[in-house]
Amino acid sequence: MTGAPWARLDVVECADGAPLLVRLGGELDLAGAADIGPDLDELLRRDTQPVRIDATELTFADSSGVAVLLRIANHFSPVEIVHPTPVVRRVVQVLGLGARLGLREEA
Repeated sequence: MTGAPWARLDVVECADGAPLLVRLGGELDLAGAADIGPDLDELLRRDTQPVRIDATELTFADSSGVAVLLRIANHFSPVEIVHPTPVVRRVVQVLGLGARLGLREEA
């Protein structure tokens, strides 16, 4: 039985030289990473450029989710995560990856 995907990845082209916007949503765990696999592969075929990851709707990330974020960060430069949910912020910070993933400190 196939249900709704656990996670999603959408790419939005931005005008005027703004970074490429990558929207992640749902639960980015082993099942979620599999759900976005084809979209992630397509994203990683793009030329290196600045990327902004909108994590507003990303409700969960485990090691598989962090691996997805690192694959994006290893391909694009610079990378910035914006609007992370508290749980995603915490996972990135606990792993010491805030600077690598462009996670800004809370104001």
